[in-house]
Amino acid sequence: MLDTKLDSLHGQAFEEFFLDLMCMRDPGFFDIRTRGRLGDRGADGLMISGRKLFACYGPQTIDEGEVRRKIEKDLESALRQRPDAFDTFAFVHSDRRGLDPVVSSALTDAQKSFPDLGFENFGFRRIHREILQLDRLEIEELLGPFPARKVVTGVALHDVRPLLEHLARERKPQFGLPPVPVPSHRKMEFNEFSPDVMTYMTAAMAYVPCVETYYTNAFDPTERDDVAAGFREHYLELAERHDHSDQILEELVLHILGNEAKGITETLNAMVVLMYFFGECDIFKMPLASPPVVPEPRTLA
Repeated sequence: MLDTKLDSLHGQAFEEFFLDLMCMRDPGFFDIRTRGRLGDRGADGLMISGRKLFACYGPQTIDEGEVRRKIEKDLESALRQRPDAFDTFAFVHSDRRGLDPVVSSALTDAQKSFPDLGFENFGFRRIHREILQLDRLEIEELLGPFPARKVVTGVALHDVRPLLEHLARERKPQFGLPPVPVPSHRKMEFNEFSPDVMTYMTAAMAYVPCVETYYTNAFDPTERDDVAAGFREHYLELAERHDHSDQILEELVLHILGNEAKGITETLNAMVVLMYFFGECDIFKMPLASPPVVPEPRTLA
């Protein structure tokens, strides 16, 4: 639903959508809609409590030079007209058609010019996470009525689609791969997974290096942390509703793939993604640290 909605929003319509969303999310958010000759005075929205200024951009086509000029213009205007109103500049965009890496690169350059300011890339993943905090009626007010169908697309699919495509190309048969490290097995046992699920997790964990390679070479340096935060947040919600780790893991797979029947390969790739974040300590409980082994004192004969 969100993909479809954002595909239809450009320019002022995208800005209005974002302002409506943030007004629902936080009473401390102030939308600054253009007022005649005064304009918006360098901001589309302000978060007073967090001293954060938001600038929106919803282009129909991508032009890297135009993106950079837009960021520079909005930042210059905000610093000139609202210098004491913010400590963080958040650039909001729909992340459609590959815009996210362009914004990340431009904000990195802006950070070098203004080291005392914080900068945030507020794209699809952030918009999606904010929407998940709303209740059903608010979501329908923003996106329209939920479709009356049983098949649901995985809500995290957008975040990990490039990673899943990478795994589909690069993941090889596991013959000769190194064994799963002992700490991962300890964590499985600590979370009380069933033997069958542990076997499946172990098979998927052998391919985790493919995920590590993907994130090491990712163009967007924030991609890994943003995806991890999304999974962590959803895991904590599931942990409050379910007592058994097997069920939580199953729900996390559905979070990626949706409840439509998938092939074995797609399901395994989704599990590989989860095992990466499992090993990185982003999801599921960590076992208690083992106490140090103190050697027995030696006795003289």
